[in-house]
Amino acid sequence: MGAQIKPPPGPGPYCYRIHGQIYHMVFPLYSNHNKLGYGQLYIFDTSKATEKRMERNEGCLPSVMDRLDSMLRAINPFIDCYLQMHRIIEENPATNIRMVFMENGDLDLRRYNQPTSKTEIAAIFVGDSGEPPANRDICIYPMGNSCKNISPLNQCCDPMVYPLLFPRGELGWNINMKHSEEGRSSKYTRVTQLQFYAYRLAMRSDFSILHHSGKLFQQYIVDAYVKTEGSRLNYLRNNKKTPQN
Repeated sequence: MGAQIKPPPGPGPYCYRIHGQIYHMVFPLYSNHNKLGYGQLYIFDTSKATEKRMERNEGCLPSVMDRLDSMLRAINPFIDCYLQMHRIIEENPATNIRMVFMENGDLDLRRYNQPTSKTEIAAIFVGDSGEPPANRDICIYPMGNSCKNISPLNQCCDPMVYPLLFPRGELGWNINMKHSEEGRSSKYTRVTQLQFYAYRLAMRSDFSILHHSGKLFQQYIVDAYVKTEGSRLNYLRNNKKTPQN
């Protein structure tokens, strides 16, 4: 996630405040430059990945980084996809391969987004401009010099941007998400983005990773607000009434 962070002036408690637009970006599987994206680290050995992470997070404990890495490798379905793509490329270096996570795919990535052939696995298509692309899938290519934008409307956006908040790859909102039977009416059948985030942020009696994530929780709330407002503006932009002659 990229944003221009502008803390409010003066003393006081921490406040996550941004100026301008938020971008959600994903790196290709391999990079031609020395700066590695976090997703790329999962194709490395655990100790090597920890070493690379510590270079960018000097205030963290290596033991904690090791434990987080081991946990995510065990339960996160996106990491399985990265590793599987890496193995397929090693077996077929001359083959054109891409990984695609579909916007309206089944919620269980481990079951339904597995490769259908040796030359194709699921990936994420995105637009290069700041506007949400019409194609709402996300595409990860084997090689590249720069990262690509992820559409904020993609249900894979939240778990890929915030793997520590959604370690099991819990998917976010999508445009076809429907209300439960008891909450559905003849007029309103689909869950809005605002309703989804209101439900996800609600306080409950059981433990919530979200509400115990400190500064990252503030970032997630701001991110959710910006995505919701952006979707509203995009809808108004694309559904203007045609002026009468």
